[in-house]
Amino acid sequence: MGAKCESCGMPMVKPEEFGGKNMKNKYCIHCTMPDGTLKSYDRMLAGMSAFMSKTQNLPLEDAKKKAKVYLATMPAWKGQ
Repeated sequence: MGAKCESCGMPMVKPEEFGGKNMKNKYCIHCTMPDGTLKSYDRMLAGMSAFMSKTQNLPLEDAKKKAKVYLATMPAWKGQ
């Protein structure tokens, strides 16, 4: 089994799934800029909210609340 993104929890196995295609990166391609650096919390919250709204058929405000709770469980966002 591969690593899990410390920002969103996505499993990462293939090099193209890791931020910057660097298999030592703790974050996936969805959570990083093209160079592999972690996106801002606000940007991640917006993306996770949109993803949850679409995949769980939730109103955006409800998805945002749920995304905040979920992201707070990730090592990258502890204390947010």
